[in-house]
Amino acid sequence: MENKKKLIIELNKKHSEMFQAQRLERELYLSNHPTKVVVFKCMDGRIHMPTVTRTPLGIMKPFRNIGGRFDLGWPLLNESFDQSIKKAVANGNRTLVLVTYHYSHGDIHRGCAGFHYDCEESKRFTENFRKQILHTYGENNGVVFPILVGLETDKDALIFHGDDGKILDVSTILDDSEKNLISIFNKLYPLMPERILNDLIPLVKGNIRCIQETRDNGKSLDQLVHGEWVLAVGKGFDWLHTPNMALIVGPYDPNIGEPIKTAAGIIKSNLENVETKHCCVSSEGMVLLSSAVYSDPAEKNRAKERTLYMNRLSQEIIEKNYPEMLKQMHSMAVVLNASTMEMELVA
Repeated sequence: MENKKKLIIELNKKHSEMFQAQRLERELYLSNHPTKVVVFKCMDGRIHMPTVTRTPLGIMKPFRNIGGRFDLGWPLLNESFDQSIKKAVANGNRTLVLVTYHYSHGDIHRGCAGFHYDCEESKRFTENFRKQILHTYGENNGVVFPILVGLETDKDALIFHGDDGKILDVSTILDDSEKNLISIFNKLYPLMPERILNDLIPLVKGNIRCIQETRDNGKSLDQLVHGEWVLAVGKGFDWLHTPNMALIVGPYDPNIGEPIKTAAGIIKSNLENVETKHCCVSSEGMVLLSSAVYSDPAEKNRAKERTLYMNRLSQEIIEKNYPEMLKQMHSMAVVLNASTMEMELVA
């Protein structure tokens, strides 16, 4: 179990160094593509939008919950999302909101466990959330532009849902010239502001590269099926983008016990089916990793209290629902420096 803890610490160190090394690249990217990109996505460990779009770390603002289920009526989500919008507006920028769902073309049970592998229900729910954003911020306001995007995890292809029921699978695009992509997406989203459209195109180009790399290299079974062994709860997991390692539960759902319970159940299944899954999860057990973010030293002590609370709460939920998992569980509570993505162990 200590090996797993050490692996997480080393992984954070590696990705923190990468994040800091990419500072100039990130600043250059944002100067050329200033649109704020917010992503609502599932806690699934196989879903990492910077990877499938080949963008530098720190470009996208992620919100995670089981199945990509969200409601702007949730107080913390309402406030956090609105702060992102206002910050972008204060900097003179618009916001592109990617409301996502995911599925597997090859096997329904490699799809979204949060929706019991029902892709159509997942699409209906996320589309309703997209409409909720429109209703909240105004139809065709030109500042906040939410779109529904699917991710087919076998080939890492983004599926864009446009106006009038139009659907575009990026894996079907043959001509990836900027001129052609702008033409395609202009037709898909005729009301999308030009600035947002121009900043969407690099994400599409990155996805085309990712799809080609997946075609060339293929995917092993451990990349396709659930193999997560880390239950990550809280905020500050942008660095944790090793595929299929962690289920990440954000703090936004007022009934947070349910996504924690579901995530623990998935990991329990992973641990019980190590041999049949033939994947990266091992029988050594799981790690409960809670995290809170701070931006300046004055916030650090408050962040420590948040991560310790989330850790205690998660342990209580696991003990209540899966008491047998406690013997297989190692707990880590950390705080994360937002400027460096470097974490510090609290408990």
